[in-house]
Amino acid sequence: MIVEPTIRPLGLSKRRYVLIFMICIFVVAIPFLYLYATGYKFNFDDRTSLISTGGLFIAADEVGVEIYIDDELVRETRRFTKAFYAQNIDPATHKVHVQKEGFHTWVKELPVYPHLVTEVQAFNLPLVPVARVITRFETATGTPVIFETKLLVASTTESVYATTTKVTKNFVVNTEFLETLAFFEDTAPTTTQNKISESLISSGLLRTPTATTSATTTKEYSDVRLFKDEGDVFAEWIGSREDMPYYYCAEPFEALKKDDVASDVDNVEDATASAISALLDEEMGADELLNPPVQKVSEETVCAPRISLDRKWQEVSNFDFFPGSTDIVVIGRESGVYAVEIDNRSWQNVQPILEGQGLSFRIQNGRIVIYDGTQFYEIILTE
Repeated sequence: MIVEPTIRPLGLSKRRYVLIFMICIFVVAIPFLYLYATGYKFNFDDRTSLISTGGLFIAADEVGVEIYIDDELVRETRRFTKAFYAQNIDPATHKVHVQKEGFHTWVKELPVYPHLVTEVQAFNLPLVPVARVITRFETATGTPVIFETKLLVASTTESVYATTTKVTKNFVVNTEFLETLAFFEDTAPTTTQNKISESLISSGLLRTPTATTSATTTKEYSDVRLFKDEGDVFAEWIGSREDMPYYYCAEPFEALKKDDVASDVDNVEDATASAISALLDEEMGADELLNPPVQKVSEETVCAPRISLDRKWQEVSNFDFFPGSTDIVVIGRESGVYAVEIDNRSWQNVQPILEGQGLSFRIQNGRIVIYDGTQFYEIILTE
């Protein structure tokens, strides 16, 4: 005969003792949970003291990138986790770099303050650009035709047909090339339009000059305005102050060490900017315990939310927002087309999109299209 095991519930007295024990654990843990949530940690060199800490929120645009804080690997991003929040960071200036094999490395030094989260957006572009070539002519099967033209340094997954002949009757006109060229002409300044029209006429694709229109030198997208003034390109925040990214009015900082920053919350005002001190004076509520406050600029701080973009002392031909971003700007310079971040804390990261002389670009339907005077290159933005 098989006897089935039975489970008997705890007796009433045992359940009472277990309940009292769990309540005691909860009551004892509350102070430690509060200190941890508000940014404190134990100083193991001196077990009788606590250290106020901050956090770093690092967002990346690529999967598989490695995130380093002070040269220590802290995270490798995955497909669904491109951002990383590092907490319990000692108050000081920390070096953050984000890297991936085959991509440019993004590096920045950022200050971390007690009880605050420092946010930053990193980006990594390929060392060798990936592009799709759009030529004037193509074969009957749709293969782009290259006529004794040296392509720019870029890789492509599609095949091209290279020929030394100048005879075009065996090929068909690429309608996508004509549409892209018309888009460039419609959005180009008058001098550039004239050059495009001359190129069309000389290639036999256009018989009479097209009408010209003047292009605007100002771009606006999601509360950010780009404009050019005396050769320099500026990014200006035009939205509400509450939504303004911190870096537009961030005060200059030095490479402070841990010992230079006050660890006691009563002395934080002496060690940080007035904008940050104002936040620390407020009482923390339940939401702030779960979500530590992010760096913001206080209403009392006077600043002009305008940042000059690094153009490396070269003449800028045109500029626009990087597709889907208000933190990165695409700039056409004498030596090529580059991505420049607006955030100028410590410095601005600049990475080449496509290098070459005399290039112009347009953002078309979320695509970066670059023209070298002969053919177009649609830059493939990898994920």
